[in-house]
Amino acid sequence: MTTKIAWAICLFTGLGLIFIGTRFLLDPVAALHDYGIRINTGGDFSFHTIKGIRDLFSGLLILLLLCTGQRRALGISLLAATVVPFGDFLIVWNKSGDLRLMVPHLMAMLICVIIGPLFLIRKREKPVITRAPAQLIRSAASYTETVTEAIIYPGDKTPWHYHTLFAETFEVLEGSLQVGKSSNYYKLKKGDHITIAAYEHHSFYNNTGIACRVRTVLQPGNLRFEKAGQILTGLANDGFANKRGIPKRLTDLALFLYLSDSRLVGPAKLAEPLFGILVRMAIKNGRLNTLIHRYCMPVPAETVTSFSKMA
Repeated sequence: MTTKIAWAICLFTGLGLIFIGTRFLLDPVAALHDYGIRINTGGDFSFHTIKGIRDLFSGLLILLLLCTGQRRALGISLLAATVVPFGDFLIVWNKSGDLRLMVPHLMAMLICVIIGPLFLIRKREKPVITRAPAQLIRSAASYTETVTEAIIYPGDKTPWHYHTLFAETFEVLEGSLQVGKSSNYYKLKKGDHITIAAYEHHSFYNNTGIACRVRTVLQPGNLRFEKAGQILTGLANDGFANKRGIPKRLTDLALFLYLSDSRLVGPAKLAEPLFGILVRMAIKNGRLNTLIHRYCMPVPAETVTSFSKMA
């Protein structure tokens, strides 16, 4: 939480410096007045131009380091930049002595000396959870239904969605799971089960600190769904998913939604046209086949052929 606040402060500081620098270039007299001093330059605004360029550079540097995630470099830059607002503070103090005019420079100093060290503190490495792959009990390749058993880890969560090709039945074997169904929420514990019909909106969330083992039955079975689960586990174990188990790469997320026949609802549905384009591109450039070969057990040839027909 502290880091997020620090990033936000840096973002607004960078944008603020760009605004101030631009103002010194476009409206030098007003900008100098707000800086805290009044000087009759006789129409020579060379100082104002220098000040504007300095602030523009400082703001752009902060934003570039911020956008590229250069945490340590940003911390060092902020600490080194402390001399700038400190110098501005002394100039205004000696020139006017008005405390109100010195406040912005004092705040800039505090940002540098407080936020800078935060980015130099080494982040504690969180323990990596090795996700056990979903166990395929029955496959649609041999049965009329797909039956899997999987572990839903603490924090794992899906957005509201629905499926068009099958109904799902969740049965909790260990732990507990929050399941959303048609705008209602159900807290399932060991031995409980719930059935989600095709086209019925639903979600799940393990909001406990304990892993939950769930058996899922798809009727009718679906080979693509089986592969989606294996790919999702593989991506997570290779560090390509966030702490909620969602793929970090947008293309991989689009492929997972496609394979699992997951249709988003609400505002997220606006992204479906983009996901459709990403899926077609991923199939054409071989990304889907790469994921299948890396993370999945061998699939029947007709299944891969059906994927290729979308390209």
